[in-house]
Amino acid sequence: MRHPRSLVQALSYVGYYGVARHLPWSIAPGGGIARRARAATCRRLFRSCGDDVNVEQGAWFGSGSAVTIGSRSGVGKDALLMGEVVIGDDVMMGPRVVVLATNHVSDDVSRPMREQGLTRPRPVVIEDDVWIGANAVLLPGRRIGQGSIVAAGCVVTKDVEPYSVVGGNPGRVLGSRGAS
Repeated sequence: MRHPRSLVQALSYVGYYGVARHLPWSIAPGGGIARRARAATCRRLFRSCGDDVNVEQGAWFGSGSAVTIGSRSGVGKDALLMGEVVIGDDVMMGPRVVVLATNHVSDDVSRPMREQGLTRPRPVVIEDDVWIGANAVLLPGRRIGQGSIVAAGCVVTKDVEPYSVVGGNPGRVLGSRGAS
């Protein structure tokens, strides 16, 4: 008997957040088994999941239904993915990266911000062959171009052109890959 997709997703959700998320980091002893366990549960949660994906210990992505991840890509240790996130192939992500597809509404100064809700979601797209350093923050609606490097601690407030190296807060272009 085949289980309905919602039941399989519910069991995978419990399996990921209850067990797999807490297994050792992939570089720790026993990490290879933990990596495979996380990948197996995420494959059933993500909208789309390529081959040889690495979701590290502690990563949080809600239900995962808005996450697309390409082959040979990774979600860093303790990363936070909120909302629709599209990750291409061969993407490396450092620990504690935050990717946000929505934000808080704050226009009405007569009401507390917590009562104003969230902005309309704007997907974050990370193209192929991108390296995102530890503690980087990608804000709603940003596109990180193919072959780019986002430095550790960078706050990406604008789209990143392909093969750019960006860093700082707010992020700015520091150079270009392949430039002499």
